[in-house]
Amino acid sequence: MTDYLAIQLNHTPVYLLAEKGVFLPQSHTLILADLHLGKAAHFRKSGIMIPAQAGTYRDYQTLHRLILKYNPLRIIFLGDLFHSVENATWRYFIAFAQQYSQLKLWLVRGNHDILSPARYTEANLLICEDQLVEGNLIFSHAPLNHVPPEMLNMAGHIHPATTLKGMAKQSLQLPCFHFEWPYLLLPAFGSLTGTYVLPKGRGKQFVVTGKTVKEI
Repeated sequence: MTDYLAIQLNHTPVYLLAEKGVFLPQSHTLILADLHLGKAAHFRKSGIMIPAQAGTYRDYQTLHRLILKYNPLRIIFLGDLFHSVENATWRYFIAFAQQYSQLKLWLVRGNHDILSPARYTEANLLICEDQLVEGNLIFSHAPLNHVPPEMLNMAGHIHPATTLKGMAKQSLQLPCFHFEWPYLLLPAFGSLTGTYVLPKGRGKQFVVTGKTVKEI
């Protein structure tokens, strides 16, 4: 088994990554949703006891690994990049942006993206307020209410997951990609995010384990 699954969506090659992202090989684009960076610090500031580096180190390690593996020309963040108001951990993202200054970084703003415009400028982020349209693809934070004919909407916000059941009635909940035309919903990239079990319905689901991607 490989750490990505290559599929065709709307005549476009798409790699579904075990690390909960998408890579578009034709445009060398890495797509990530719902990182929620700074969430641990936000919780600590609110009096919730959680290790200061919880999630942060692991998420940046994964991000670095993806860049080295796929050598993207740009990254599109599908909203909720930083969890809430600014805290000290924003400096980690500034350092990341400086380390990979050759990359174009796009942020399609989500409901948690409330930092000042100056902070996004500081991080060399190109901001899209609502949706980013490229060819037959529309990138947004939340799934759009209306998608034009023949277009595919890649979105986050839902944090989709599915439940796997074993022979002995045991169950395991895992994040997944959820595809149901015209939507491809990405799992949340951030390791401190919750998940929402989404019924499969008539769609397709691709479960991710961190090491593999498999259609169920």
